[in-house]
Parts: sequence; C-alpha cells; structure tokens
Amino acid sequence: MSLPALQDWDATRNALHQAAQVVGAVRKSRINALPNYAHLGLFVTKSGLSTGALTEEDHLLLDMQQQAVIYTCPAGSIHVVPIRDHTQVSLTDAVLQAMTDAGHPASIDRSKLTGTDLLSIRPDAASQYGNALYSLYSSLARVRGRLMGSMSPLIVWPHGFDLSFLWFKRGFEERTDPHLNFGFSPGSTGLPRPYVYAYAYPLPATFFDIGLPEGARFNTDPWKGIVIDYDWLTGLDDHEHVLEDMLYPIYATLASQME
Repeated sequence: MSLPALQDWDATRNALHQAAQVVGAVRKSRINALPNYAHLGLFVTKSGLSTGALTEEDHLLLDMQQQAVIYTCPAGSIHVVPIRDHTQVSLTDAVLQAMTDAGHPASIDRSKLTGTDLLSIRPDAASQYGNALYSLYSSLARVRGRLMGSMSPLIVWPHGFDLSFLWFKRGFEERTDPHLNFGFSPGSTGLPRPYVYAYAYPLPATFFDIGLPEGARFNTDPWKGIVIDYDWLTGLDDHEHVLEDMLYPIYATLASQME
C-alpha cells in the first residue's frame, strides 16, 4: 500500500505538533531523566503517539485517528479531549483538567506551551499522517533491529516532531560520542516537505564522496546529512521494504568511515 500524499496539510501538522508538545510535557513531568533525553520522547502506536505508562500506570495518547488527546487513568476510565476548537494553551488546560478530574493531577512546565492560535485540523489529513508515521516507523524499526551495538529508542521528539533513533559507534552519549542518526521528519526549517534522514556525528571527511542509492540525496543546509524525500517514497508500492533496503547500506558505509 502506498503512502498518502500529505498535501495541503500544514495547518494539521502544526496542530498535531502543538498537541504532541502538550502530551510530551506531561511525560517529562512524570518520568525520571533517561540517557540522551529519552524521557522527553513519545512512543509510536497504530493510532498515534503515547506517553507509555507514567508513574501511576496511567497514560496519555495523542490519537490521530480521533484527533484527540486521550487520558487513561490507572483504574481504566478514559477521558477524551478533542483537539478541534482549542489553542495549545486551552488544550493544555483541558488535558490537565481531565487528569485532575480523574484524581491524578499533573504539574508540568508550561513555559513552552504558549500557542494562542486556534488549532486547525483536517480529520483526513491527521488520520493519513498517523498511518504514514506508523508505516515509516515500521521501516526504521526493522533497520534498527538489524544493527548491533548501543542504540537509543525509536521515538518521536515533541520539540521537533521528528521520529528518530541513534546508533553509537562507541559510548552512549550523543553530545560527545560518535553516532549515526536515522529518522523521519514531517518537515523542518529549510525542508518544508516530509523526509527521511540520516546523518553522522562527527561528520566523516569523506561523507559527501560516498555513493547513494537511487532516491537519496545529500543535504548541506541548514544541516549536513542524507535526505530521502517523502514525495519520492509516495510513488512506490513497496516503500517500507525499499526504504529498509536503502538505509541499511547507508548505515554500513557511514559506520565504516567513522573513527
């Protein structure tokens, strides 16, 4: 099955991004610090993005099929907060109120949850993005499953809204140890359309001399790495396996060049 086109969906992407930041702030408040900031990430599920079990065994889900934030309390009762007609600020209020009403209040850092524009969301675009994210997650998870050594979890980062994992040549600290990053972004500064990416830290001297498979290209601004355009993948019937077969050789080549 081919990927959806994800056209004219910028407002929906922005709304989902802001909602993910709300859910991520709750996770951050309830999870102890983890290596490489993994406590800030959200887990991909078939229906959206989850905090996973929090300290009281409750959890939040950003459900892209229902376009809602869903709180499940420890006793199993479910509280649904639709995203539509909220701003990021009011969505934060509503989610926290749902948790309080369920008897499990959360105290979060709201300093970055300041959006006051109405969250405009197209149900079909949100659902399509959820399907696309889960499909690309499956490809990246299979690549990750073929690698040996230390790796970070495959998670979505609420700050940038990208899905990624790190593979370490040695050590396990992204700020200092050599590593590769593989991921999927729904769009970023300088690259407004969705894309799959890979980059190396530190960048090998011969990075831009390596051969790339068809469909992959180098990117130099605003960051240096390899990009596989989502729009190219939408033209493939077997994109999951094609992507897996593209990324593993990229890993093998870059890993051999790193110190």
